Order: sequence, then C-alpha cells, then structure tokens
Amino acid sequence: MKKLPKKLLLALGLSLAGATGAMAQQQGSGNDNVWSLEEAINYAIQNNLQVKQSQLNLGLAEADLKQSRFSRLPSINGSASQNHNFGTYIDQTTYELRSEQNRTNNFGLSTSVPLFMGLQQINRIKQNELEVQASEKDVLSRQNDIIVQIITTYLNVLFAEELIKTSDLQRNTTRQQLDRTRILFKAGSVAENAVLDLESQLASDELNLITAQNQRDVSRVNLINLLNLEQTDNFQIVIPEIPEPDQAPVIENPAQIYDVAVQTLPSIQSADLRVLSAAKSLDVARGAYYPRLNFGAGINTFYSSARAFQFPESGALEERALGFTDSEGTNPFVIYTPTTTFRKEDYPFFDQLKDGIGKQLGFTLQVPVFNGLQARINVQRAKISQQNAQLNADIARNSLRQTIQQAYVDALAAQRKYIAAKEQVRAAEKNFRNAELRLNSGVINTVDFNIIANTYRSAQSSLIQAKYEYTFKLKLLDFYQGKDISL
Repeated sequence: MKKLPKKLLLALGLSLAGATGAMAQQQGSGNDNVWSLEEAINYAIQNNLQVKQSQLNLGLAEADLKQSRFSRLPSINGSASQNHNFGTYIDQTTYELRSEQNRTNNFGLSTSVPLFMGLQQINRIKQNELEVQASEKDVLSRQNDIIVQIITTYLNVLFAEELIKTSDLQRNTTRQQLDRTRILFKAGSVAENAVLDLESQLASDELNLITAQNQRDVSRVNLINLLNLEQTDNFQIVIPEIPEPDQAPVIENPAQIYDVAVQTLPSIQSADLRVLSAAKSLDVARGAYYPRLNFGAGINTFYSSARAFQFPESGALEERALGFTDSEGTNPFVIYTPTTTFRKEDYPFFDQLKDGIGKQLGFTLQVPVFNGLQARINVQRAKISQQNAQLNADIARNSLRQTIQQAYVDALAAQRKYIAAKEQVRAAEKNFRNAELRLNSGVINTVDFNIIANTYRSAQSSLIQAKYEYTFKLKLLDFYQGKDISL
C-alpha cells in the first residue's frame, strides 16, 4: 500500500485536531486510553524528549543573556589568608628580617568596574537577546516537527481503519455471493469451479483485511512509542468523520501563500534572528580593537603575632667617648647620656586589624598593540559565521518556496485525481452490481465476475487514497497561509 506524504498528513491532522477535540469529551480521553489527535499532540509536546531538549537549550540561552547583563556590574571579591613562618622571614608589618616563629593574617576587599570595553558588553547583550528569541522559535519549530510525526502516525491509523472497513465490506460481499453460489451448485445450476473461484476470492479478501489490520496495528504501536507511553493495553484513538472534499476549491496563488508563510513560520523567523545575532557577534569581535578602561578600588589590613607595643623606660647614664680635645690624642672628650629600654606588650588582634587598614583606588587602561592577530582572526571568523547564517536563511526560504510551489501543483493534480477516482468508483460500482445480477442469472462465470469485482475494489481503494491526498494538499496550503484549518 502506498504511504501518504508527511506534508499531506500535517495539514489534515491540524484540521482533525479541532474536530476530535470536541468529540473526545463524549467518546473518551487519553486517561482511558481513547486518544483524540488534539490530546495526543498536547501530550507529546509536554513529554517528548526532543521538545524538552530544545527547552533546555532555551534555558541556556536565557542564562547567557543574564550573564552578559550582569557582566556590566562591578565585581567585588574578598580575600583572607593565614600563614605560619618558621625560621628567617621578613615581617611585613615592620619590614625587618626576623628569625622566629610567627603567624600572620591578611584580609582584603577589592572591586573592579569596567568603564569601557570597546562596546563589547552592549553588543553581546544584544546578541544574546537575539539568541533567546531564536531559541524560542526553535522550541516552536521542534514542536511542529513532533506534531508532524504525531499527525503522520495518527492519520496512518485512520487511513488503515478506513481500509479495514472497505476490506470488511468486500469480504462480506464475497461471502454472501459464495453462499448463493454454493446453493446454486447444490441445485446443479452452476459448476463446481464457480464455488472454487469465489472461495479463492474470499481468501484474497481475508488477506487484504488482515493486511489492513496489521498496518493499523503497526501504526498504532508507532503512535504509542511517539507518546512515550508505558501502558499500551486497549489503546484506541478517536475516529472522526471526514467529509467529502470540495471539488471546486479556491486555491491561492503560490506567491501569495509564500508571502504569508515566510512571515509566520518559526523556522524562518529563527533563521532571520540568527542572521541578526551573527551581525552582533561581528560587532563584539571588532570591539577587541579598542582600548579597555577599568576602575578598581580596594581595602586591606593585616595581623602579625611578632608585632607588639613598645613602651620606653629610663635607665643609667652611659659614657660615650666622642673624640679627643688635643692633637696628641691623650685627652678624650667624654659625654654621658641616659640609656632607654623598651618594654614590650602584646598587640591585640583586632587592634592590629583596625590600625593596619590600607585603602587604594585607581584606573587601568589597556591598549591592544599586538596579540598574535587574535582580534583580526576573530573578526574574520565572525564575518564567515555571518555569511553562513545568511546562507542558512536563504536556504530556508528557498526550501519553503519550493515546498509551497510543489504543494500547489500537487493540490491541482490531487483535485483532478479525486474527481477521476470518484467517477471511476461510480462506473465500477454500476458494473459490479450488474455483474452480480448476471452471475446470479448464470449469464457470466465467476472468473469474469471476480475481474469486475477486483476492478471495483481497486477503484474504492484509489478513491480513499485520492480523498486523503486531495484533502491533505488543500489543508497544507491553508496551513501555510495561517488560516483556521477545519473540515
């Protein structure tokens, strides 16, 4: 059986979401294993791992934005240290060379404020704001991808259910015809090969029914896996009635559809935002060419266990010979000076911290002269990234334009195909009903009847295929135009 394109399934699925939402209140909900398309989509958006991953990426982008904003605030840092000296060292309080055991403590608080950074901080904030907006669009785009997968699988189940109904009707018709033929065979009106041919046809119908059921079961399991459900017993979906599509639709010009879609699709908006982000990244890289000015201030104090208070005390007179009063050097000139001794007392910890406070402030200007051409190379990289972002945006637009043009052509072709398939079913059904009468009258044999019956069955399958394809194409174009999609 030919599989339906995903793009077709997307559009019809969105239309079915509104219809099945109302029916779910009467027929059941996901809580009792009867799922509408709307419930399946909402559940997948909340629980799908890929959507959660895109939301985490959005969280990272928001964190980067906060960091870039806070980088403009002053940085404040405190420090504390304790050292034990054993042996010779230089006392930082007196700058004396000492040889003893000592403990020192240092405490400090410093701040730094960036005054000018080549406008890098401002441009980085703007870049991160654009990245956050682009990440938000990525979340929506990822949700659309998940919706496409859910709708594709959901509608595969619907399509298989429709084929099951058709196959079951065909099997019942063949079985009824077989029962009548057996009666005629027992009465001697028809040959045994007529019974055998219908038995063979019944077996083929049984096989077609089983094939449709298998396709339905496989699609159902795929839907369960997409929903990440653990409980799969009695899983069912709401089956809405899909009306016959309009045979004279109003299809907009593809150029007009593109003009609307390019303004609304999150994937296009995300690509455009990343072009703007790349431009800001280039401004950030160019900011490295400019000087940087910072303001800094700090306060510090210290303690040393070797530091002590010294109090002077009077003592005895000390005789000092300063020279001689005669040229022969026999009469010394002597003076007497009082000697002074010092009494040491401990210098308390907190008193030292209070008395040893030091303050400083200053400005730092850093002028880039030569840094291995890093700034120039980073600018070149940023330019290439900007060009790449623009190419990605152009590729997304070209892909969208081609998709819309293809959908437009396919919609026209699907319209003609549906009309032709409907006429084919009408003619094949008349031929089939006539063949039934002729078979019952013995005018034609079972071989000819089976040929006519198989033609009718094939026409019915083609009509179902054309019905879905035709509706999907029209709804896809409505989806790109931002219209309210409903049946």
